[in-house]
Amino acid sequence: HRSYSKQRATIDREYGQALQRLASQFVKRDWQRGRTEAGDSRSAMAVWKGVIEGTAHAGQVRVTASESYRTLAAEAARTARLSKERMLKKGIERLQKAQAELLETMKELDKAKKQFTHLQRSSEVAKDKAADVEARLRKSDRRIFHTKASLQKLSAKFSARLAEHSRQLVGVQNEYSFALVSATAHLEHYHRVELPAAMQVLDGDLYERLREHLLAASRTEAETCRVTREWFQGMAEASARVSREQDLLLFLQDHPAFALAPEQCFQLTGVEQVSLLPPGDDGASLEKEARRWATRVTRDRKNKAHSEEVEARENIRKAEVGPTGRRLRVTSRFVTSLGRGTHSGGEVATPPQPPCHFVPCPLQGCQADELSITQGEELEVIEDGDAEEWVKARNKMGQVGYVPEKYLLCLGGDQGVGAGPPGPSALQRQLSSIMAAELVLEPGAWLVRALYDYEGQSPEELSFPEGAIIRVLPRAPGEVDDGFWAGDFDGRVGVFPSLVVEELTGAREAVGQ
Repeated sequence: HRSYSKQRATIDREYGQALQRLASQFVKRDWQRGRTEAGDSRSAMAVWKGVIEGTAHAGQVRVTASESYRTLAAEAARTARLSKERMLKKGIERLQKAQAELLETMKELDKAKKQFTHLQRSSEVAKDKAADVEARLRKSDRRIFHTKASLQKLSAKFSARLAEHSRQLVGVQNEYSFALVSATAHLEHYHRVELPAAMQVLDGDLYERLREHLLAASRTEAETCRVTREWFQGMAEASARVSREQDLLLFLQDHPAFALAPEQCFQLTGVEQVSLLPPGDDGASLEKEARRWATRVTRDRKNKAHSEEVEARENIRKAEVGPTGRRLRVTSRFVTSLGRGTHSGGEVATPPQPPCHFVPCPLQGCQADELSITQGEELEVIEDGDAEEWVKARNKMGQVGYVPEKYLLCLGGDQGVGAGPPGPSALQRQLSSIMAAELVLEPGAWLVRALYDYEGQSPEELSFPEGAIIRVLPRAPGEVDDGFWAGDFDGRVGVFPSLVVEELTGAREAVGQ
């Protein structure tokens, strides 16, 4: 405890002095601004000053606590040394006396035991000899050196000795029993009374002094924490009441230039009445200014519409002269020649079925007559819409509505053998829809159509039926084509072999070039 008190005093003193040094760096600064009151809890500066002062106060409390710990250590060292020598001497004397008395009792018990054992052994010897003589008399076994009279004499002698030993044995046995009981009681008294009393004398007032020291250390720490807690509890409550309005008021008191200026009332001097002068040109200047601004607005609108039209035409031209446009023109010629060959063969054309369209990108309808579509969905176009670039379509659930034509990719109708060739408008719509789908796709992506049904061999591979439209995802720069492409079908992303699909848009060729 003395070592703990010394080390704790050193630590608290260093900690308290460090807190005081820290607080002294900020306490010397100017905390007052204008007419600020130090006790105003709504001021942030006042609360901050309280925190700094609380830190200094906590440091002072720690230094005071270190003095208390140092006093406890010195007192413990002084009293423990004197008490130890005095109590040891007193306790040793009492313990030696009790042990000497117990040793004397044990010696008496040992003496009685030896006497009883010796007399018991002598009695047994006398008894054996008397029995031997009696046996010889009964058998008339006199031997050479004994007569009957001598044997009778020996028998009387041994019988008298045996009787004497028996009488003495009873008294010695009683003395031995008394000594044994006395030793047992003395030993019990030693363990129950003498030894605890000696231990109590050796302990002395040790535990009283320990209780006082521990109580003093605990009270010192509790008092230190109580003072610090009460101070900073008040600072916490004051911090919760910090207000911007109060700080702003204090700032304006220090800097009047930022305060609102008083209302100024300007008066015309020397003029009693104000009159309105009519325009000299009957408003012609105002009408001229209005026409000038209206003409400017009209010109800006026309320029904006013309620039958007020019930009759209440029995009169409790039699509036509690019790889996709060339591929679509070849497809158009092939379809036209195929249609002519069918008609020249004399076959009867069946009525064309409504073409099926594929949705490459999702769209949420905004109006009541618009149809919401999802990626990968197939729609059936019923008729052209009222507005340009809008068509009326029906999905597989029978819902009918308008959708933008550029969000549809024509897959062709269910034509059988002998079906007539597509008309010019249908072919143009199919080519336009493929070009529009390519423009909607992200850069580097293109569309492909499944030639066969394919079942994925692993969880990473896509499964799709024949005729499915798949969006091929862009490939990372420098990636080698291993025959498997990454694509998106019906919201699922995976890889599939490129041998089971055919390309619909020309982004693949553009990437290759």
